[in-house]
Amino acid sequence: MFRSVSSKKAPDPSPRSERGSQSLGQLPPNESASIAGNLYSQSGIHLRIDSGEKRPDASTSANELSSHVPAETAESLEQFVFRHGSYFDSYLATEPGRLTFRSQSQDGLISYTRRGKYVLAGGGLIAPPSHKAALLDEFLKFLRQNKLRVEFHNICEDELPLFRKHGFEITKWGEEPVIDLPGLTWSGKPFEWVRRQTNYCLRNGVEAFEVRPELLPTDQWLQTLAELQEVSEESLSLKAQAEEMKFFEGRIGDHALGLRRLFVARSTHGARRLEGFLVCNPMLAGARWSTELYRRRSDSVRGTIPFLFQYSIQQLQAERVERVGLCLDPGLNCDQPLPGDSALVRRSLGFSDRHLGMIFDHAGLRHFKSRFRPRYENRYVCALPKLSIGSIVAFFQVSGLYKLSWTKLGRIALDRWRKRDARKSLTDGQPIIPETSDPSCPLHSKQRPGRAA
Repeated sequence: MFRSVSSKKAPDPSPRSERGSQSLGQLPPNESASIAGNLYSQSGIHLRIDSGEKRPDASTSANELSSHVPAETAESLEQFVFRHGSYFDSYLATEPGRLTFRSQSQDGLISYTRRGKYVLAGGGLIAPPSHKAALLDEFLKFLRQNKLRVEFHNICEDELPLFRKHGFEITKWGEEPVIDLPGLTWSGKPFEWVRRQTNYCLRNGVEAFEVRPELLPTDQWLQTLAELQEVSEESLSLKAQAEEMKFFEGRIGDHALGLRRLFVARSTHGARRLEGFLVCNPMLAGARWSTELYRRRSDSVRGTIPFLFQYSIQQLQAERVERVGLCLDPGLNCDQPLPGDSALVRRSLGFSDRHLGMIFDHAGLRHFKSRFRPRYENRYVCALPKLSIGSIVAFFQVSGLYKLSWTKLGRIALDRWRKRDARKSLTDGQPIIPETSDPSCPLHSKQRPGRAA
């Protein structure tokens, strides 16, 4: 049976250092850390992230496949996911409307949603490594009792043996760009593009801040929330989707930001207008972070998002964070068959990657992320018994990826046609193959052709 979330309060995570609110430009990490500490006392706009909103205490029955989460345990759920979540979407387990399975020992949880008999799990096995096998065993037992199908998304190679043991169908469905922070510098030709975007923003009066709502007066935080929502709506106008995508992307407003971190860019030349923002999700008690949600105005200063990326990465590097993930690149290098994978999904991903760029701008996002010179790790979808037309339809319903605005789609198609020559120069990703630790995977020993950088 499903277990309720433990009401025992988890210990408070290690406190983060106070962070500077001024733009640090291209300063080395040690100088950034020093200046950040000095600027903090002058600013008052450094925020940790908690809107003060309470997660709904929506009790649901076992028939709805939900564990009951009493209101007083919301903080412990947040702390548990903060400590043990290891994927960019693990923290989304704290979102309103998410269903949560807790193991009997309360040492692990799985976050998911459901459409009919299909269960879609996101965020991986959220548990200490020693408990992940037992957590998966308990979850599958429950699913078998209720005759349900399940698919786990974004699983890394290190965890594939756990799923292979239970007969899961394993299909590669993308790669995640990862930046290792120790030793990272922004010098040299590889980072020339990033420096150019940052310098342009600085010359045009754009400043980056980390926002910590508990240090703001309530009315000022509410005003900031309203601006974030306004920017989100403008950003959505640039996409083919009729509404924000769900399940793999976080939200603002109706989801308290909690232990996530918020970075914003404001333009002094635009009377302190908010140009864009970036929300980072925590992983493994803050040892790792992910740039999970970023938005900009339709007429924002050029380079706003890369400027925010560099600023936030510098901040995290100064705090000795291990790595920053740039979220999934769906469909990247998924054309090679793997033993026992889903040909249907593999071919669908390839078709989408090649022909549906107007719906999801694979090329643009891939080019942007490649400018930060990440390495790439394979990510898989693990399904039991296997992926099917029904499970794909359930995925589309949950994510909203193909819930389109035909007016915006037509406008985007026209704009892409006008810029077709310029877009030919977009790189298709990393120049080397991703790291692969699973010897049974054909990608383990086969070199792929290099790519333009």
